[in-house]
Amino acid sequence: MTVHQEPKRHFAHFRMTKESGVVNQVWLCGWIEIIGELWKQINKKIFKNGRIDHIEIFMMVQLKVWSWVTSKVRLASFSYSDWCLKPLVCMRSIKNNKG
Repeated sequence: MTVHQEPKRHFAHFRMTKESGVVNQVWLCGWIEIIGELWKQINKKIFKNGRIDHIEIFMMVQLKVWSWVTSKVRLASFSYSDWCLKPLVCMRSIKNNKG
């Protein structure tokens, strides 16, 4: 197996089995953002003698995933506050707006 296929296999384990492809695509984006934010926080701690801030990680992940979804998915039409309060309902609304 080549090295670039390993991340694909890793993220394949985070599928929500009873949800649609659209919901799982958004869910995967969330996992990628979580890893990215953790990486940034660890770098901040190591290279800038900073603190890891779990609230900042959570808030940045929420914002970045919402921003990605609402700019890339045509049928995503929910507010940031709705996304923060009920992300799964928002993800499912994309699926429901298709037909």
